[in-house]
This record gives sequence, C-alpha cells and structure tokens, in this order.
Amino acid sequence: MDKILALTCGVLMLSSIAFADDTVSETCANGAGTVITGAVTGHKYCMSNKTMNWWNANAWCDALGRRLVDKIDCACDNITVDCSKNKCPDLTDVYPYVVAAWTVRTSNSTHADRVELPTGEFAYNVYAPRSKSGLRALCY
Repeated sequence: MDKILALTCGVLMLSSIAFADDTVSETCANGAGTVITGAVTGHKYCMSNKTMNWWNANAWCDALGRRLVDKIDCACDNITVDCSKNKCPDLTDVYPYVVAAWTVRTSNSTHADRVELPTGEFAYNVYAPRSKSGLRALCY
C-alpha cells in the first residue's frame, strides 16, 4: 500500500510540474501586455494591451528593459526570409486582430512610423503623430 501511495504521489507531483510548464503565462508587464511570439525567430515580444502615444510607448518598453520594435528585429538579416515591401516576417500572422504599434523609428521631430499586425507591414509612408494615443507599444 505504501508503494502505491508513493507512486501515486510521485505521478501527481510530476504531472503538476508538467502542467505548470504548459500553462506559462502569455502575458507580460505584469498583465498590462500580451506576449507575441515571432513567427520566424520564436522571439517573445511584449505588446501593450492599451494604446498610448509614442513617448509613453517608448518609456513603457524601457521600463521593461526592452525597446520599441524596428525592422532590424524582424529576422530580415536572414536571406531565406522575404523582407520585401517593408514587411516583417517575424510579425506576420502572429496576432488575430488588426492593431497598429509604434516603432522606434521616428520620421521627424513630431512623427513616428508604425507596424501593422497581423500583416507585419511597416508603415513608413503613413506617419503617425507621436502625440497620438491610438497605437500600442510593441517591445522587442
């Protein structure tokens, strides 16, 4: 009976450890963000759940020890990946809803570029005012 009890306890302990590994949180920033897993690299990006202006997005990423995403973060140095048309393969089809996020690249003193999810397209030709609060932070 003791052997059965010990075996049962051992199985339950191992399964609880495996269960804990399977339920790794898909949030970041203490729940204020959502983890976005890169389609090519598997890198874990952190995207804010709320929209904010560029300065707040930059500070939000900085507080996490990260930085706003840029095209160089998108596996475009890999020659087997198509990076044409300002598209980020690592951010393609990784989020089910249409959202726009700030990039680290600023166009001028008042505007910054954005990346569109789930297409992964960088909008270099459509600049957003950095004071606008309609985009999310996407941290690398």
